[in-house]
Amino acid sequence: MEQERPAPETFLARLKQEEHVSGKLKIFLGYAAGVGKTYAMLDAAQQAQTLGKDVVVGYVEPHPRPETLALLEGLEQIPTKKIRYKKKDFQELDIDAVLSRKPEIVLIDELAHSNVPIMRHKKRFGDIEELLAKGIHVYTTINIQHIESLHDLVEEITGIKVRERVPDYLIDQAAQIKIVDIEPDELIQRLQDGKIYSKQQAEKALQSFFSKQNLIALREIALRRAADTITYKQINSNESMKHSVQIDEHILVGISSSPTNAKVIRNAARLSQALHGKFTALYVQKVQESDRTTANSERLQQHIKLVEQLGGHVVIVQEDDIAAALANYAQISGVTKLVIGRTSMRKRWWQPSSKISDQLTEFVPNLAIHIVPDQENEQFYLPKINTQWSFDWLDLLKMIFIFAFISFIGLYLYSLGISESNVITIYILGVLILAIWSSGWIMSIISSITAVLLFNYLFTEPRFSFDAYHRDYPMTFIIMFLSGFITSSLTKKIKKQTMIAMRKSYRMEVLLDVNRRLQHAKTIDDIITEGMVQIVKLVEKPVQFFEIENNAIVKSMFFHTESMSNSENKKAASLFGNPNEHGVVSWVINNKHVAGISTDIFPEVSAYYLPVMSNGYVKGVIGIALSKQLPLPAFERNILHAIINDFSFALDKWYLQKLNEEVVREAEMEQMRANLLRAISHDLRTPLTAISGNADILLTNASNIPDNEKNKLYEDIYKNSKWLVQMVENLLAVSRLENGQLALEMHLELVEEIIQEALCHVVRLNNTHKISYQIEPEFLFAFMDARLIIQVLINIIDNALTYTPPGSVITLQVKESSGLVDFTISDDGPGIDDAIKDTLFDPFTTGKKQRSDSRRGLGLGLALCQTILKLHGSVIHVSNNQPQGTVFHFSLKKES
Repeated sequence: MEQERPAPETFLARLKQEEHVSGKLKIFLGYAAGVGKTYAMLDAAQQAQTLGKDVVVGYVEPHPRPETLALLEGLEQIPTKKIRYKKKDFQELDIDAVLSRKPEIVLIDELAHSNVPIMRHKKRFGDIEELLAKGIHVYTTINIQHIESLHDLVEEITGIKVRERVPDYLIDQAAQIKIVDIEPDELIQRLQDGKIYSKQQAEKALQSFFSKQNLIALREIALRRAADTITYKQINSNESMKHSVQIDEHILVGISSSPTNAKVIRNAARLSQALHGKFTALYVQKVQESDRTTANSERLQQHIKLVEQLGGHVVIVQEDDIAAALANYAQISGVTKLVIGRTSMRKRWWQPSSKISDQLTEFVPNLAIHIVPDQENEQFYLPKINTQWSFDWLDLLKMIFIFAFISFIGLYLYSLGISESNVITIYILGVLILAIWSSGWIMSIISSITAVLLFNYLFTEPRFSFDAYHRDYPMTFIIMFLSGFITSSLTKKIKKQTMIAMRKSYRMEVLLDVNRRLQHAKTIDDIITEGMVQIVKLVEKPVQFFEIENNAIVKSMFFHTESMSNSENKKAASLFGNPNEHGVVSWVINNKHVAGISTDIFPEVSAYYLPVMSNGYVKGVIGIALSKQLPLPAFERNILHAIINDFSFALDKWYLQKLNEEVVREAEMEQMRANLLRAISHDLRTPLTAISGNADILLTNASNIPDNEKNKLYEDIYKNSKWLVQMVENLLAVSRLENGQLALEMHLELVEEIIQEALCHVVRLNNTHKISYQIEPEFLFAFMDARLIIQVLINIIDNALTYTPPGSVITLQVKESSGLVDFTISDDGPGIDDAIKDTLFDPFTTGKKQRSDSRRGLGLGLALCQTILKLHGSVIHVSNNQPQGTVFHFSLKKES
């Protein structure tokens, strides 16, 4: 059957992905040291350089073999970085020099190498990832025992625990894997010849790691791992194969703080990789679980990180029954295989007798369960007494107070003839109150015993003695003790569950609250403030936000926490101002990756830094002042990333809204330009045609035209030229005002001179309107730019001449009023339509009622008037004149 041709969208998506692909990683994989990985890498580099590639050597382990050293000749070598740490000198890869050189291909030996702790990456693969992100291709080498998921398998074969390991995703995402393979016998011969280690070291290696049986097994693992990677890449790169192969396997593994849980996780990861299925890890946090030790917390964080490195997804739930939690999640999520661990050590006396595997078989009988055996025995130890079983003297004082008060009430009721059975309930009530008020579980036992002893001493015969004569009393005491203890225990449990529920509710409330607040934020500062305040509430640590523009810090804001003192907040704020911290922020901006405490990148700094992305660009960096002893727990980290996602969406929305506003503004400007061009094309052509036509008549036939006709032609030429001059003046004035090129020249001017100057420009030879002006007092001065105010008066009067019929009366009135000079221009024409009054002063707005012989006009005159008056600190208003007409009004300052 012919393969289905991929859709064009598939090609476009692939091309788009390739545009953003960083550098490519080529791995030379071997099954043991000495197989020739470095030799093969250098040989490939020589061939690439022959083909014209820009190749440099970033770091190559020193080798005594001359044939390997010979391949370094002709290759540019970047000097290594000398670092002194704990009074020792180390030679490390100089990643900054490589980035500065920016070659096409860089050679970096030993992918699994651990860097000196003071470097910005804990592992060398972190340096390689950064170089790949900058578009630099990398050739590197690694042995099969350094791959994370194969660690336990290699350890079982060789008996050697490998400390330096790399996550599997680096191998799976490599563009090319080249197996460097030789026969085990040949490798052993090279070892005996001293080509790998010295003879003394070679003898020890032959007796342990380099036995023929081990090498054969390691070789098989390397070939199988490379084949699995190639198959996986083919399935994901070929669309037809991806659709034909049903990838529906879902592997679930339970994680814990157990020291041997890492082996279970790796087995589950290998199973998921072999089946090409989904990989999920479930951590069941017990509701009654006491505070874990620091070692357990660190191990749990390491196991969660291991799952993420192996490509898994971590889910955290709270449940008392681990088996029930695993079974419920497996049924809900469609899990096909469950991987759990089983230790061979003896069962401890405090552990329940039933096994989790048996319970899971009962809950989900159809689920395939893989049990990973573990031969590592833990040292036998007693369970550590937690703080809830510790004794608190304050709780003792509380108990004394409560039982003294209860005993007083009991004696009073007993004196009134109340029976002993009712008094017992009072003491049980006291035990219940103390359970709510106290903090430790041990007080429940003490209070129950104390209640029995007090009741015996005060109310049983003989009274005021611990003796008990009646045969029913021992049973009464036992029931009273059990009732008090069970009641107080249940109260403690409910109290703790309530606190856990409140904590979970608080976290969920933070998520909902941040979403709601971010939705209502209007400005970028509001979005930043609301988002950071919610993060502070969640982590209860100070937070610094760095606003980023063009990959540079433009502003930073510090948000303190109320759970810390002012001095602690000030100390945290000063830490964020450290230049080293700003260097980490710059790295986060350039690499779009988290860094800082609890990561492998700049782990020695004072905060945890996360980039805030918007449309593929870093718009901000969040710094959280975490402590190295108490990193952010996994559950809080997941909620934090959820808040940051909401925060990023809010930023995207704000930037999109801003972009839409700019688009609308550009559309309006484009429409304005179109209106201007359309108006000019008409309004310039009409008067110019009239002027040129009348001038042509006068030039060619002046002698035959009567004088009265000549005067009309002259007048028409004059009117059209004056109209053109006025229109051009308005256009130039608007252009200068919008560009800010027009400087105001403010002076005290005599109002009458300004009005007369304006009337000289608008009163025509055969004016058909009645124009008058009145000024009170006669010598009135106003503070203005004379040129611009004359232009305002010209435009308003010309507007009245245009839109009123012949014979209309136009009146200018100027009066002094409260330190201002009020200008009023009124006419008795038909008035202005109410529908256009709101937009009358916008550009390109023209009246609908015009004289039949008038031109349409550009509609810039009144808009220019409004702009000029705003520069003078005033505005122009329009209203209806009585009984008809229009009134324009504005005011100017009388003094400066």
